[in-house]
Formats: sequence, structure tokens, C-alpha cells
Amino acid sequence: MGDAVEVLERCKLATIVQAPEREGLLARALAAAEGGIEVLALPISVPFVAEIAAEVADMTDATVGLSDVVVSDQLNVALAAGAEFVLSPIFDLELVQTGRARGLDVIPSVTTPNEVHTAVRIHDGPICVIPAHGLGGPEYFGWLSSAFPEAKLIAFGGVGSDNAPQYLEHGARAVVVDTGLFPAEMDPDSAMIVSVRAGALVELCGEVVPGERQSVA
Repeated sequence: MGDAVEVLERCKLATIVQAPEREGLLARALAAAEGGIEVLALPISVPFVAEIAAEVADMTDATVGLSDVVVSDQLNVALAAGAEFVLSPIFDLELVQTGRARGLDVIPSVTTPNEVHTAVRIHDGPICVIPAHGLGGPEYFGWLSSAFPEAKLIAFGGVGSDNAPQYLEHGARAVVVDTGLFPAEMDPDSAMIVSVRAGALVELCGEVVPGERQSVA
């Protein structure tokens, strides 16, 4: 595994940067990085995402990647962006191997226990469980982590500031936050709000030792 995975495992936190247009996406990515989030992913469906990701990488110390990657051709976009990793909503071993051969960490996803069982037998890296919230939340994730202690599971899908630490307490190696961090409306105060929320989230997740429960889910 490369540096991107090492950073994610160390800081235990990544976020999907969301905004309706280019300027907002860039501003929110910078604000999240200013708040201390070290791993940022931008949706590959965003127009000119390679340019935006490259700008974010140049302007911050964050590890920048792309999300929603499902086919090998999209790896070209990630490489053009200078991305260090990609998140995929599926488990495709060929995609993982192709990315790795080209210097990209590909973090795949699974949903069912059977898919986890299959994935850990052929893949030695982290695996997202998606949608974590829809499948049963932290309690379900705790059961899954106990059933597959050898798996490096990451909670993704419906994970926000209110429940991210609980997923870590229930055994997640890291969380990908995709709700609650970014305001619904774009306004002059959005960047400040994102930075404050990001800082609080970094602090909360930083205090958790994965697998050690402290709060009530």
C-alpha cells in the first residue's frame, strides 16, 4: 500500500468534498484542509475535477483523491489530477490491481458479509463498507468487525460528524465522512463553518482508539 493509505490509517478520517459548482468545491476543499482534515476526495463526476483536484493538492498539504471510480478509464482522470488514491463504490480486483500498477491506491467497497469474506481473501488493503448507515450503523459495523477481525474495514455512506467517532469505536479503521460537514447553502460564511466543523471532527476522531468504545451509539 502507498502513502495515501498510510495517511488514512494514521488520521482515521477522510471526507467527500461536496459543492454544486467549481468555485464552491475548491473553497470547501481548502476549508476542510484548513480545519485539519488530511485526506480529501472529490467526486469524479464533477466537471473539470482533474483541474480542481490538482489545485487543491497544490494549495494544501492534504492527500487528495477522487471518489466514485468504477472503471479503469477513470484512473486516467485521477492520474491527470495528480490524485494519490481513488475510492470505488464496487469491489473490482482488476481495477485495484491496475491502479496499484500505475501508482494509485484504489480503495474498493463491499456491502454484504459474503462480499467482505470474499474480498479479504484476495485483497490485503483497506475496504470500505457502504452504505454503513443504511446497513445498520455503528452497531452493525461492530458486529462485522468482530466477524472479520482480519479485515481493514472503513465506514462509508451516511457517516457524519454526529456518528463518525462511533464507527471508529466499533472497529472501523477509518471513516469517510459524506454528510453533515458541508452546509446546504453556499454563502460567505460557508468556508468558516466548514473549517470549524472539520476541526471539531478531527479532534473527536483523533481521540478514539479504533475498537475501544467510549460513547453510546
